[in-house]
Amino acid sequence: MNIQTEQLDQSIYNFIKQVMPMTQVNGNNALAPQMEQQDGLTYAKQILDQYFPLSQGSHQDVCSYVIYYKQLLAFFADGSQSGLAQPRQFVALSGHKCEPSSLVLKNNGFHIEIALDRRGEQGRHDLAGINDVQVEAALMTIVDNEQSPCLRTWTSLVTGQADQHCKEFTSKDGTEYRL
Repeated sequence: MNIQTEQLDQSIYNFIKQVMPMTQVNGNNALAPQMEQQDGLTYAKQILDQYFPLSQGSHQDVCSYVIYYKQLLAFFADGSQSGLAQPRQFVALSGHKCEPSSLVLKNNGFHIEIALDRRGEQGRHDLAGINDVQVEAALMTIVDNEQSPCLRTWTSLVTGQADQHCKEFTSKDGTEYRL
Protein backbone atom coordinates (compact mmCIF):
# COMPACT_ATOMS: atom_id res chain seq x y z
CA MET A 1 0.00 0.00 0.00
CA ASN A 2 1.47 3.37 -0.92
CA ILE A 3 1.75 6.36 1.40
CA GLN A 4 -1.02 8.33 -0.34
CA THR A 5 -3.48 5.42 0.03
CA GLU A 6 -2.54 5.02 3.70
CA GLN A 7 -3.16 8.76 4.28
CA LEU A 8 -6.54 8.53 2.53
CA ASP A 9 -7.54 5.48 4.58
CA GLN A 10 -6.45 7.24 7.79
CA SER A 11 -8.39 10.39 6.86
CA ILE A 12 -11.59 8.42 6.21
CA TYR A 13 -11.07 6.41 9.39
CA ASN A 14 -10.56 9.59 11.47
CA PHE A 15 -13.66 11.19 9.98
CA ILE A 16 -15.85 8.14 10.59
CA LYS A 17 -14.43 7.77 14.11
CA GLN A 18 -15.37 11.38 14.89
CA VAL A 19 -18.82 11.32 13.27
CA MET A 20 -20.13 7.85 14.11
CA PRO A 21 -20.14 8.16 17.93
CA MET A 22 -22.34 11.24 17.52
CA THR A 23 -24.75 9.51 15.18
CA GLN A 24 -24.95 6.24 17.08
CA VAL A 25 -25.48 7.43 20.64
CA ASN A 26 -28.43 5.10 21.16
CA GLY A 27 -26.91 2.24 19.20
CA ASN A 28 -29.70 2.55 16.64
CA ASN A 29 -28.46 5.48 14.57
CA ALA A 30 -30.53 8.01 16.51
CA LEU A 31 -29.36 10.81 18.74
CA ALA A 32 -29.96 10.59 22.46
CA PRO A 33 -33.28 12.19 23.47
CA GLN A 34 -31.49 15.02 25.27
CA MET A 35 -29.64 15.90 22.06
CA GLU A 36 -31.79 18.50 20.37
CA GLN A 37 -31.73 18.76 16.58
CA GLN A 38 -30.51 22.35 16.78
CA ASP A 39 -27.46 21.06 18.65
CA GLY A 40 -27.12 18.53 15.83
CA LEU A 41 -27.12 21.36 13.29
CA THR A 42 -24.48 23.23 15.28
CA TYR A 43 -22.41 20.03 15.37
CA ALA A 44 -22.89 19.55 11.61
CA LYS A 45 -21.63 23.07 10.94
CA GLN A 46 -18.60 22.39 13.14
CA ILE A 47 -17.87 19.34 10.96
CA LEU A 48 -18.24 21.56 7.86
CA ASP A 49 -15.82 24.09 9.37
CA GLN A 50 -13.32 21.36 10.17
CA TYR A 51 -13.42 19.32 6.94
CA PHE A 52 -14.75 21.88 4.43
CA PRO A 53 -13.57 25.25 5.79
CA LEU A 54 -14.35 28.53 4.11
CA SER A 55 -11.41 30.73 3.15
CA GLN A 56 -12.87 33.33 5.53
CA GLY A 57 -15.54 32.99 8.19
CA SER A 58 -17.52 30.04 9.46
CA HIS A 59 -20.43 27.97 8.15
CA GLN A 60 -22.12 28.98 11.45
CA ASP A 61 -22.50 32.54 10.14
CA VAL A 62 -23.53 31.89 6.52
CA CYS A 63 -26.81 33.46 5.34
CA SER A 64 -26.94 31.79 1.92
CA TYR A 65 -25.00 29.62 -0.49
CA VAL A 66 -24.86 30.09 -4.28
CA ILE A 67 -22.84 28.69 -7.15
CA TYR A 68 -20.92 31.25 -9.17
CA TYR A 69 -18.76 30.15 -12.11
CA LYS A 70 -18.61 26.56 -10.81
CA GLN A 71 -17.53 27.73 -7.34
CA LEU A 72 -19.43 27.58 -4.07
CA LEU A 73 -19.86 31.00 -2.48
CA ALA A 74 -21.11 31.59 1.04
CA PHE A 75 -22.69 34.97 1.83
CA PHE A 76 -22.73 36.57 5.28
CA ALA A 77 -25.10 39.06 6.94
CA ASP A 78 -22.72 41.98 6.39
CA GLY A 79 -22.76 41.36 2.62
CA SER A 80 -19.31 39.79 2.46
CA GLN A 81 -18.76 36.41 0.85
CA SER A 82 -16.26 33.59 0.92
CA GLY A 83 -15.50 30.51 -1.09
CA LEU A 84 -14.21 27.22 0.21
CA ALA A 85 -10.58 27.20 1.33
CA GLN A 86 -10.20 24.27 -1.09
CA PRO A 87 -12.61 25.06 -3.97
CA ARG A 88 -12.27 21.59 -5.52
CA GLN A 89 -14.22 20.16 -2.54
CA PHE A 90 -17.46 21.42 -4.07
CA VAL A 91 -18.50 18.73 -6.57
CA ALA A 92 -22.27 18.88 -7.22
CA LEU A 93 -25.65 20.43 -6.47
CA SER A 94 -29.34 19.98 -6.99
CA GLY A 95 -31.68 22.81 -7.80
CA HIS A 96 -30.71 26.10 -9.38
CA LYS A 97 -27.23 27.54 -8.82
CA CYS A 98 -28.72 30.79 -7.51
CA GLU A 99 -30.87 28.93 -5.02
CA PRO A 100 -29.61 25.34 -4.65
CA SER A 101 -31.67 22.77 -2.79
CA SER A 102 -28.56 20.77 -1.91
CA LEU A 103 -24.80 20.99 -2.17
CA VAL A 104 -22.37 18.09 -2.34
CA LEU A 105 -18.88 18.44 -0.94
CA LYS A 106 -16.15 15.80 -1.17
CA ASN A 107 -13.07 15.32 0.97
CA ASN A 108 -10.69 12.37 0.72
CA GLY A 109 -13.24 9.84 -0.45
CA PHE A 110 -16.30 10.83 1.55
CA HIS A 111 -19.21 13.03 0.54
CA ILE A 112 -21.35 15.41 2.55
CA GLU A 113 -24.69 16.71 1.33
CA ILE A 114 -25.96 20.01 2.68
CA ALA A 115 -29.74 20.02 2.21
CA LEU A 116 -31.15 23.55 1.97
CA ASP A 117 -34.83 24.21 2.61
CA ARG A 118 -35.94 27.43 4.27
CA ARG A 119 -39.38 25.86 4.87
CA GLY A 120 -38.01 22.62 6.35
CA GLU A 121 -38.12 21.62 10.00
CA GLN A 122 -34.56 22.83 10.66
CA GLY A 123 -34.16 25.13 7.67
CA ARG A 124 -36.83 27.59 8.78
CA HIS A 125 -34.82 28.21 11.97
CA ASP A 126 -31.38 28.32 10.35
CA LEU A 127 -29.81 31.52 9.01
CA ALA A 128 -28.66 29.78 5.80
CA GLY A 129 -31.74 27.56 5.51
CA ILE A 130 -29.78 24.36 6.20
CA ASN A 131 -32.34 21.65 6.81
CA ASP A 132 -29.95 18.70 7.11
CA VAL A 133 -26.34 17.69 6.62
CA GLN A 134 -25.83 14.09 5.62
CA VAL A 135 -22.57 12.21 5.35
CA GLU A 136 -22.02 9.26 3.07
CA ALA A 137 -20.71 6.62 5.44
CA ALA A 138 -17.79 5.64 3.21
CA LEU A 139 -16.80 2.48 5.03
CA MET A 140 -20.38 1.19 5.04
CA THR A 141 -20.78 2.09 1.38
CA ILE A 142 -17.77 -0.01 0.37
CA VAL A 143 -19.36 -3.07 1.97
CA ASP A 144 -22.85 -2.28 0.69
CA ASN A 145 -21.67 -1.71 -2.88
CA GLU A 146 -21.06 -5.43 -3.26
CA GLN A 147 -24.85 -5.78 -3.36
CA SER A 148 -25.74 -2.68 -5.37
CA PRO A 149 -23.17 -0.31 -6.88
CA CYS A 150 -25.41 2.76 -6.48
CA LEU A 151 -26.80 2.08 -3.01
CA ARG A 152 -25.14 4.34 -0.42
CA THR A 153 -25.53 4.67 3.32
CA TRP A 154 -26.27 8.26 4.34
CA THR A 155 -26.25 9.40 7.97
CA SER A 156 -27.72 12.71 9.12
CA LEU A 157 -25.40 14.75 11.31
CA VAL A 158 -28.48 16.62 12.55
CA THR A 159 -30.77 13.74 13.57
CA GLY A 160 -28.34 10.83 13.59
CA GLN A 161 -30.66 8.70 11.48
CA ALA A 162 -29.24 6.62 8.66
CA ASP A 163 -30.77 5.20 5.51
CA GLN A 164 -29.64 3.67 2.26
CA HIS A 165 -30.50 5.04 -1.14
CA CYS A 166 -29.09 6.48 -4.34
CA LYS A 167 -28.97 10.23 -4.87
CA GLU A 168 -28.69 12.13 -8.12
CA PHE A 169 -27.16 15.57 -8.49
CA THR A 170 -25.68 17.79 -11.18
CA SER A 171 -21.90 18.10 -11.09
CA LYS A 172 -20.46 21.59 -11.17
CA ASP A 173 -19.57 20.85 -14.81
CA GLY A 174 -23.24 20.15 -15.64
CA THR A 175 -23.04 16.34 -15.93
CA GLU A 176 -24.95 13.78 -13.89
CA TYR A 177 -23.42 13.00 -10.47
CA ARG A 178 -24.86 9.86 -8.85
CA LEU A 179 -24.15 8.63 -5.36
